[in-house]
Amino acid sequence: MEDADLVLLERALADRGIDARAVVWDDPGVDWAAAPVTIVRSTWDYTDRLAEFRAWIDVVAARSALWNPAPLLHWNAHKSYLLSLHARGAPVVPTVVVTEGGAASLDAIGDAQDWDEVVVKPAVGVGANGAGRFRRGDAAGQQHLDVSLTRGDVLVQPFVDSIVTRGEVAIVRLDGAVTHAVCKRPAPHDYRVQENYGGRNELIDPTPVLVELAERVVGVLPVEPLYARIDVVELAGTWHVLEVEVLEPSLWLDLAPPAALERFADAVVRRLP
Repeated sequence: MEDADLVLLERALADRGIDARAVVWDDPGVDWAAAPVTIVRSTWDYTDRLAEFRAWIDVVAARSALWNPAPLLHWNAHKSYLLSLHARGAPVVPTVVVTEGGAASLDAIGDAQDWDEVVVKPAVGVGANGAGRFRRGDAAGQQHLDVSLTRGDVLVQPFVDSIVTRGEVAIVRLDGAVTHAVCKRPAPHDYRVQENYGGRNELIDPTPVLVELAERVVGVLPVEPLYARIDVVELAGTWHVLEVEVLEPSLWLDLAPPAALERFADAVVRRLP
């Protein structure tokens, strides 16, 4: 998938006289020490090589000013961070984490949580890859969970109806302020909002409630981010966090007001030595 944000950011930095160059994170020919600042953008294949990617984070952080910072990238790479957010008071979509190799019963989880319909997805994943939606009692759901547990840790969450009826809202925060929000809607008869599944995106004004929620969530992150995307859904009449993206999120700078891109580029420039 093409990273539209990256092209725009490179252009904005060039307009400021900054020599910005996009490189592949695992390219052995890259001299990371030659870059005073490294911005992580679309490393979307890290999910298949997490240990290697974590090692890369630490190498680059030791040689260049890495943004977002290494502790935040490590924290965000595994979706169990939702449990830590919940423990710190953030309103999070209820989540059960099942560890790799486990023998969990999907129906038992549904019974215990009183969930009639669930989503099962990898704890290390992007773009709804490996996700499945199942009703309680569906044998295919247990099979999906069992297979997923042979590959890594797994999240089980209740299916949130409002994703289909109202969409999922992504709140984008750049350099200390919410700049814009995007409503992501799935294609008819689907629940996945990603464009490769037919989803569509619409720029919306972030309401004061959404801004306040985003600020509260960022306030309990391990480190202040340069960029963040907080994905929320409506559950039982209030907004709940579905994901926090501070590792490699799409920011929809192509849809955002021009001031958002300018703010991002200016923030990068300020971080140069």
